[in-house]
Amino acid sequence: MRWFAWVGVILAAVIVVSGLMAAIDNGRDHSGETVRASQWADDVCGTVGAWEGQLKNIREELRRNNWAARRSDGSTGDSAEQIVTVRGATTRAIRATQDTLQEGLKRAGIPDTGQGAAASAILRDWANDTELRLRVAKAVIKEKPTSVAESFASLMPPYAALARSLVAGRAAVAKVEALDSDLADALDRSGNCRRLKKRDA
Repeated sequence: MRWFAWVGVILAAVIVVSGLMAAIDNGRDHSGETVRASQWADDVCGTVGAWEGQLKNIREELRRNNWAARRSDGSTGDSAEQIVTVRGATTRAIRATQDTLQEGLKRAGIPDTGQGAAASAILRDWANDTELRLRVAKAVIKEKPTSVAESFASLMPPYAALARSLVAGRAAVAKVEALDSDLADALDRSGNCRRLKKRDA
């Protein structure tokens, strides 16, 4: 019975990996290329949606550590464990920003509108700023905490960095829409963008 269970686990893993590889293969790299505004909008919103999904999982982990810090008995081990977890979560947020957000926005290319290059640069600058914010937050939590209070305080910088980045992302999209009416229309018509707006509502 145990052997069959392991076979099922292996098969499930193969299916998941195959699905991920298929998704990667289907996503064409348009880095530096000019693409239709509708395609760019769909790719951009798909990228942001995937990145936000990753961040949601990371934020939930930080919230759980926030709760754990409040219930800590004050031992050194508790503080050390919380710091390791927060640092790891912040590292994963940086990696998600690099691999999903920055890479995805680059691969989306440049929309074929009058202000397409400027619009693409606005979103890529936002992604770069997001990585910088997270790196600054990570640097703050590198020191060993001397108390549970310090351990709890270390949770705030990465959480605040993520929150500010999400707000800045919305502002960047609004700036793109104000900059180019054709892109505003493409973003409004995109299925991925509509789903993203609906999820944020």
